[in-house]
Amino acid sequence: MLASLMGAVRADIDRQIGWAKGEARRQTRHTAVVSALAIAAALAALGAIIVGLIALYFWLSMQLGPFAALGIIGGGLLVLALILFALAFASKRPRLALRPRLQIAQPAALIGTLRRDNADRVAAGTEGAVTLLVDTVRHSPPTTLLGVLLIAAVVGMVTARKL
Repeated sequence: MLASLMGAVRADIDRQIGWAKGEARRQTRHTAVVSALAIAAALAALGAIIVGLIALYFWLSMQLGPFAALGIIGGGLLVLALILFALAFASKRPRLALRPRLQIAQPAALIGTLRRDNADRVAAGTEGAVTLLVDTVRHSPPTTLLGVLLIAAVVGMVTARKL
């Protein structure tokens, strides 16, 4: 009985771990995409800016002088860098998906854990159930009693939640 309960709990924990790993992969993938886009934007902007800056510098140096031309170009580069960083980090992170519900908390999942060899001793009335409970308490090892208490606590919590 305890082994089947532990198997159900272990399977549910494995499912929860799988969900956590999937979420970590999804968040990592998003971070990698944002980083790649930021690097690509920076490289493309750098190539275009280099060619445009050379032409702009020659034109401004003829109109205003070399130092004024360098100041104007530096200010424009600063504004361009701020715009690119704002675009790279403006997208929101994806929200976490909902965590899957615990399957062990479902009453149908507990039915398989409640079966015993002497389950046929349970009569339709409460007397048979009480007798079986007394026999289980008297003659069972402590692990079985712990399993029964755990199942009773889970069923109680599920029942209380639905009421």
